[in-house]
Amino acid sequence: MGRFTDDMALLRSNIDSTRISRLNQQNARVSGVSAQLADFSSTRARNGLRDANARATFVSDNANDVKRLLNSFHHLHQLMGRQGHEERAAFVNDVSKKTQGLLNGFQAAHKSMAKQTAKARAHFVVSNSKNVGAFINEAAQDRSGAHAVFFGTAKKKVAFLV
Repeated sequence: MGRFTDDMALLRSNIDSTRISRLNQQNARVSGVSAQLADFSSTRARNGLRDANARATFVSDNANDVKRLLNSFHHLHQLMGRQGHEERAAFVNDVSKKTQGLLNGFQAAHKSMAKQTAKARAHFVVSNSKNVGAFINEAAQDRSGAHAVFFGTAKKKVAFLV
């Protein structure tokens, strides 16, 4: 009976050490995912601050351009008041074209900035999604293997798709 007891104790010891090893690996994976989430959060905060600063600069520059345009318009309006009707009509057309040019430039810059930052954010989210999906599948496989070791039967393989 002594050899059988010793073999059972050795088997129990091997099962316990395997379990502890798996738990340590799983905890390491959880820590890795937590670190990635923290990195994502800090990157998002940094990008948000940078984008906010860029928008503030953009708005400030546009406000200055509008002020200059208004000052120029006021000065030219006074000059045009002294000139004939035909010259005033030409002035209005010129100001209209300049204003339309500013609006077109603003819309193009805004669209470009939105498109550039959207691609970078989407790429980052997809990349993290793939990593998390791989970690979930590994954990499911580890759980299935542990079930087979402890209970002697293999559980159906569970796969999560992300």
